[in-house]
Amino acid sequence: MKILVSVLVFVTALTMGVSALAEMNKEGAINMDGLFPPPKSDLSQSERPEKPELVAPAFFAKIGDSSVKLEWKASPNAEAYHVQVATDPNFKWLVKEEEMFKATSLEVTGLEGGKHYFWRVSAERPSNKAGHTHGSFASSMFATSANK
Repeated sequence: MKILVSVLVFVTALTMGVSALAEMNKEGAINMDGLFPPPKSDLSQSERPEKPELVAPAFFAKIGDSSVKLEWKASPNAEAYHVQVATDPNFKWLVKEEEMFKATSLEVTGLEGGKHYFWRVSAERPSNKAGHTHGSFASSMFATSANK
């Protein structure tokens, strides 16, 4: 029996950590506040960046070249942008993708003639807490003229 009590005391001491961090109050209960301080929340790290406003090309614009300059307005609280260009509205077939992109315009080259292209931009703030780093996507599309 003495061995069992000794083992229990030893295991309890191991799980409680350093005795300087855990204190006993007057009733004999252990105060664990030193081991687990209350979290301090910074609400500014929970604000998602706002959706950027797309500028050019206009929705369903027809471009006559194999390249296009995508432009959008800077989003408040954004530190970077996530830009995607695809040939389908579900963005499965990506033509171009840039993450952590710092500028508010992107040149896309090598576009095929006679196709529709879908593009979207999301503001990013990697200094935020996880789950709050991306804002909503702003989406649009354009078309290229058929090759002659």
